[in-house]
Order: sequence, then C-alpha cells, then structure tokens
Amino acid sequence: MSVLYVPPCPTTCSGAVADVSFNECAPENNWGEVSKIYIAASDFESVDNAGNPGFSDVTSLTEWNDNLSDTVDDKIRTLVVLGDLPEAETTEVATSGDRIAIGYKTFNLVFEIDETNETNYNFLLMSECGGKYLIWYETSGGLLFGGNLGIEVSLKLNYLIPRERTALQKIMGKATWKALQSPFRCTSPLV
Repeated sequence: MSVLYVPPCPTTCSGAVADVSFNECAPENNWGEVSKIYIAASDFESVDNAGNPGFSDVTSLTEWNDNLSDTVDDKIRTLVVLGDLPEAETTEVATSGDRIAIGYKTFNLVFEIDETNETNYNFLLMSECGGKYLIWYETSGGLLFGGNLGIEVSLKLNYLIPRERTALQKIMGKATWKALQSPFRCTSPLV
C-alpha cells in the first residue's frame, strides 16, 4: 500500500463538511487523459532523500531532474502513454445500526504505449517477471498524482497486434492498487 495524504477525518458520527469553491464566471476545470507515468522499482530511494523511499519534496523540479533517467539503474523511468483512471471499485458492507462500511478502493490506471521499439518491448518483457513498482502519474493538464512516496502498484502489461495494417501495435497496461483515499495531487513541476 502506498502512503497517501490522509485528511483529518472526524471521530464522531457526524460527517465532515470541508470547504468548497465554485466560480460561476471562471470555473477551474482540469482536462482528462493520463499522458505520462513515472515508474520506479518499489525500493526506489531519491537522490536527495538518501536512505528513505520516495521524494523529500515531490514538487521540486531539481529533485525530479536528479532522479529521472530512462537508462540509468535505480532511477525513475518516464512512460509516454495514453491513459485514464476510471472510477475506483469499492466494497460496501452493511453493518449494525443501519450503517454502511466502505472498504478499500481498488484503483485501475489503464494505459497504452504506442511506441513499440525494441527497448520498450524489453521493458514489457521485464515487467512480466512480476514484482511491485512505484508510480506517479501526470495528466495532460499538468496535475501530478502520487505524493512524495509514490503509489505502490502491481503492473500488468500485454502486447497487442491489431488485425488491420493501418492500426498500430501497442503495449497495453494496467497499474492496480488499493487504498482508502485517493492519491495526493499537486501541480507537476515537470510541465
């Protein structure tokens, strides 16, 4: 499980009503599409955070630049993808007192890689060995999800060869994790 931002939930029966903000004339909208996934081995240690997992400050461009490399061992790889994060699956269980217990959410980040060169195909082959990974994902609008520690995921990749000569071969992927809350997000320093 990844360590995520956990809001200060109330300990009473009353639900918490946090602040909201709507602007009739200039609403803030965030566009869809996961466009990049940053992936590392689950034991990744940041250069600036030696001995500890993840980043000391995920919003630091310097720290990202020190930790990104598509070829150097023990660095974070950048996957350029077309992806989406559908609504998380949840389990609801009826409990005493006419209450509903909502369990862990299962998140499935679904993506495709359309650059199927030899290097990326070898990445697919290595992922088939199994194991856990840390990811951070970025939207086309510049939001970065994953926080300082990233999100620990299971990764499933498959190779797709379409029937048509006019369609691209692709690496189809799914990153799956369970958590009680949605991951921390911030403005990406990489955009």
